[in-house]
Order: sequence, then structure tokens, then C-alpha cells
Amino acid sequence: MIEWILKIRKNIWLVPSVYCLVSSLLAIFIIWIDTAHGEKVQDIFPASLLISVNLAQTILATIAAALLTMITITFSTIMVVLTTYSSQFSPRTLTDFITNKITMRVLGIYMGGFMYSILTLLFMREDLTYEVLGATIAVFFSIICLSFFAYFIHFVAASIQVNKLISEVTRQTLKTVKERMKTKKGEEKVRITNDKPNLAKNYYSKKEFKSETFGYIQLIEYQHLFDLAKKYDLVVELNQRIGAFITDNKTVFTVYYKKDLPKIKLKKFVVLGVERTILQDVEFGIRKIVEVTLRAISPGINDPNTAIDGILHLGKLLGRASEQDGRYLLYEIEKEVKVIAPQKTFEELLYTTFSQICHYGQNDLSILIAIYDACMMIAEESGQTIRQQVWQFSRYIKENFNLETLHEKDLNYFHLKERQLRDLTANVL
Repeated sequence: MIEWILKIRKNIWLVPSVYCLVSSLLAIFIIWIDTAHGEKVQDIFPASLLISVNLAQTILATIAAALLTMITITFSTIMVVLTTYSSQFSPRTLTDFITNKITMRVLGIYMGGFMYSILTLLFMREDLTYEVLGATIAVFFSIICLSFFAYFIHFVAASIQVNKLISEVTRQTLKTVKERMKTKKGEEKVRITNDKPNLAKNYYSKKEFKSETFGYIQLIEYQHLFDLAKKYDLVVELNQRIGAFITDNKTVFTVYYKKDLPKIKLKKFVVLGVERTILQDVEFGIRKIVEVTLRAISPGINDPNTAIDGILHLGKLLGRASEQDGRYLLYEIEKEVKVIAPQKTFEELLYTTFSQICHYGQNDLSILIAIYDACMMIAEESGQTIRQQVWQFSRYIKENFNLETLHEKDLNYFHLKERQLRDLTANVL
């Protein structure tokens, strides 16, 4: 399922093309009814739904021209929103709007309506001696398009709100965190550990599979690799993390086997691309929010409230990601490891999340307080080990902040937050 989602994200034209195809088939069906079974149509449908050929041609031409205008307006609106996303938020957030199902469906319904109207008009012959149904269907189609247009205006107005974007990215990332631990069958389990299993005792031979091109790892078919490993009694070790940038001739897999290695194509289960995606990459979802936060605290935009909102959402994400702390994901069946996948530890994720924010916001007390609030959110949802890491990281935050420039009241407020975090992590000090 997830590979189809990635294909749809890569091929923006796919959904509008499906709408155009369905609309074209509908047009052909209606044309066939009007031309081959026109007399039966007179008996089945009420006279109020049937229109003369001349009037039908006028209606179809008008609707086709109107829908083409709506397509142009919609495309221009999308370009304006994309410009806003790129300049105000982050270039990495462009795909969040353009691949949104609402955007693609709106374009699809407009293009489908145009295709239906123009095809029906093409085959609308004046030699038909009876009234036709095609123009009536086009009128209903245009009403649907008008409803979608009104909703699209509302959707665009909501999409350019930065808080809406942050919340949506957070929702998608939380879904990615949840899906990472799922398997198909009950006896299959995903376990996280800091220690890599020793495979030398059970498997005697190994073979490395190298990449043939370069790019970011967008998708890894863990379940397919798991199924192959069970079928042929293998252990598949992934040498690269999801989201990593790899070059030519870089080792992607190491396969351990006991007997002869079957002829299988493992490379097709790893998809490379020019940019990272959020489908399996939790860190990339976090990076999107970090970039929006950095733009908000930049001197050109200077929007600290948006930055605070982004930091608090990061705290929510890291609190959930801390539940999966470890260096390796192990896919097992009956306690036998079949797939080994590396991942970043929570400590690494915590640093990459807040290091840039600490650097660029080191003179803004509100940013420091927001980071401490995020740290408390993480600690509240985590165990002893994570709380210790959070407290140690708070020392790093404090040392990188310019406290000397703060007023006495500002310092008092900061020390209050520091005590709250200390009390929350007191049992690990």
C-alpha cells in the first residue's frame, strides 16, 4: 500500500488523469445512449431533463469555456500558495500542498468536467431529431465543480496558515511513528535494541548488494524483505537508514545465508529519489517543522509565536519518538531475527532537532522557554533513560544561550522553568 502512496506523490498528474479517464468514459456512454437509444430515452426520462440539440451545443460550449477558466484560476492559486510555502515556510513543505488529496481532486474534477463537456460537444450532431440527455449531465457536472471551487477557496485560506501546516506535518509524522512498529501477522514482531545481533554463529556466508545510482532512500519495503527472509531462510541487514543520501556503489544490503543464495532482486525493495519523503522518515517530518521554526525566528520574518508553536509540536513528536529509542529495528518471527534495520537513537534525534534552533534563537528568551517546555513534554511521556538524556540536553541548551543579556525578571522566569524540568527529572539525577 505504501509504495502506491509514494507513486501518487511522485506523479502528481495521476489522480487528475484518473478523473479525466472516468469522465471520458462517461461522455462516451452518454453519447452512445443519445445516438443509439434516443427514442428510448424519451420514454424513460422526464421531458424536463431532455434538451434540444442546438440548446445542448450552446450549454456544453459555455460549460467547457467556464471550466477551462476555473482550471486556469485554480492553477494560478496553486502557484501563489506554492510561492508562499517556499518563501515563508520551507521549500521542503511544497509537496505537502501540491500532493494533498484535496488539491489533486479539485484539479481532477475540473479537468474531468471539461473533458466530458468537450467530448460530448464533439459528437453532438444536428441531424439528431430528438432531444438529448448529454447537456443535462453536463449541467449537474458544472454544479459539482462549482461546489468544489467554493471548497477549494476555503481549503487554500486554511492551508496558508502556518499553524495548520505545522499541525498537519505533526499528524503525518505521528502516523509514521505508529506504522513503523506494525507487521502483517501476529507471530511477527518488531523489536528495538541498541545491540546488533551476532549472526556469525548461525549464518556462514554473506553477500553485499550495492547501489547503482545516487539519491535519498525514500522507501524501504521492510515487509517484503521480511517475507523473503522467511521464505529462503535468510537474514537481511540494511546498511543504510531511511532518508540517508547514498552514492553509486554504496552497500545497501548485506544478506546472510547458510546454503546457496537464491536469485532474488532485493534492490527493487529500496526506492531512491531526489528528495526525502515523510512516509517512513520520522526525522524528515521533524526537519520540516524545524525549518518552519527557523524561518519564523529569522530577522526577515520575526514571528516568535509561530516558532514557539513549532517547538511545542516538536516536543510532542519527540515524546512519541522516544518510545522507539534504539540503534536497530529487528524484524523477528519466533524470536529469530530476519531483518535488521539501523535508525537514529533518540539522543541523536534530540540534538538534530534543537541544535539549529538553539543557535539561531540564542538571544530570544521566548525560544529558550519554549524549548524547556518541549523538554518537559518529552520527559512527561518517557521513562528514566530518556528523562536523563533530556536533562543532560537541557544543560547544552543553557550553555549555548546568551543569559548575560537577560534582565533580572527574565532570569527569574528562566530559573523557574529550569526548576520545573529539574523536579520532573529529579529521580534520575
